[in-house]
Amino acid sequence: MHVQLAAGYYLVSYSVSAIFNSPSYMQVTPFYNGISHLETGVYFATAANGSSACGSSHFILVAPAPTSFTLTYSGPLDAREGTVTLHFLKLRRPGP
Repeated sequence: MHVQLAAGYYLVSYSVSAIFNSPSYMQVTPFYNGISHLETGVYFATAANGSSACGSSHFILVAPAPTSFTLTYSGPLDAREGTVTLHFLKLRRPGP
């Protein structure tokens, strides 16, 4: 899924959760302004079968031009019963 954002400042908030049948990890990384942003990503490792993994991140996104926003999942296993909640709040301030 891609979210198209106009130029400006945004408060971005997202949370992710999932269950892994076997020990694993998940990494969810925001991608915008043409690059991945590991500094605002979520990483969670599990050590037991049937463990849940979760995390959240909140940050200010500065888009100097219109940009496409995505969240990318990386991990060695598929998760089940996963959820993602994503919020954007456009901030009132002069453009970048």
